[in-house]
Amino acid sequence: MTIVQFGWRCLVGLLVAASLAGCFGKPPPPPRYLRVELDGVPCPGETGAQHRLPLGFKGLTALENLDRTAVLTARDRVLTASLEYYWEGPPQDVVGRALRQGIECQSTGLTPVDYQPRVAHEAVLTGQVTAFNVEETEGGRFVVSVHLDLWTRNLTTRVSSGDFNAYYPLENFNGQTVAAAASNALGRIVPKVVEWLDGGMPKLQKALAQ
Repeated sequence: MTIVQFGWRCLVGLLVAASLAGCFGKPPPPPRYLRVELDGVPCPGETGAQHRLPLGFKGLTALENLDRTAVLTARDRVLTASLEYYWEGPPQDVVGRALRQGIECQSTGLTPVDYQPRVAHEAVLTGQVTAFNVEETEGGRFVVSVHLDLWTRNLTTRVSSGDFNAYYPLENFNGQTVAAAASNALGRIVPKVVEWLDGGMPKLQKALAQ
């Protein structure tokens, strides 16, 4: 092989490599994980748990399209998963953890305990997350929606149901802002859930007495 032929082969190889790089594009950005934390939720320590009914806290579920850790953005009626930003867990776990913390700290009638099918609970809470995403509307906002059902012992009788929705505006779409907006939106839902649970105590106690 002559030097000229070798040079041409090297040049062709470089052109092919450049072409392939152009076809595949740039590599995706490194993943970044967002944490949701409730700020300003009062939890004074001793809340008289011994006087509250045990609430079997069953793990929440989520709509199939939400059951993922990637942050979702809604544009019109289309949801797109981020290739960069992710939650620490799927939305049902993130929302469930916040609700359990809020009930533990704020409820006067119920104290959450792990749900176990063979263990009797005075009440059981089930639910489904129906929205947990960024919305590109009204300048951008984060929305959270959850449906909850309150049951008597071992899921025998449904006492009441509730749908809870909240949103928080976004200044921009970077990770820190999205995490803060999600925390604030969820922080608006938690007190509503606690109020709904405590307000339904007379109905629950009546159902348990039957």
